Amino acid sequence: MGEVVAWGLGLGFGYTVSNMLTTCSRIVFFVLAIVLLGVSTTLLSGEMTSEPWLVVVDIAQVAVAASIGVWALPLGIRWLRSRSRPVAR
Repeated sequence: MGEVVAWGLGLGFGYTVSNMLTTCSRIVFFVLAIVLLGVSTTLLSGEMTSEPWLVVVDIAQVAVAASIGVWALPLGIRWLRSRSRPVAR
């Protein structure tokens, strides 16, 4: 279940901040937020007590999902909007 949360947080976060990644300080904020989201996912799922190395896996999942949310998700949404037809009234 933690994987679904990590991917959902990453996609949502990446899509939300996709237009903000213009300066170096904002990119640093993006990376720090990915690490924070990955660590919090591991803590909230309870995996930290049994296997603490899973923090790295959750951070990587959030990072991949956020990258998809930054680049691929807006392209997919634009493609869907271009393919949709207006509804006749």
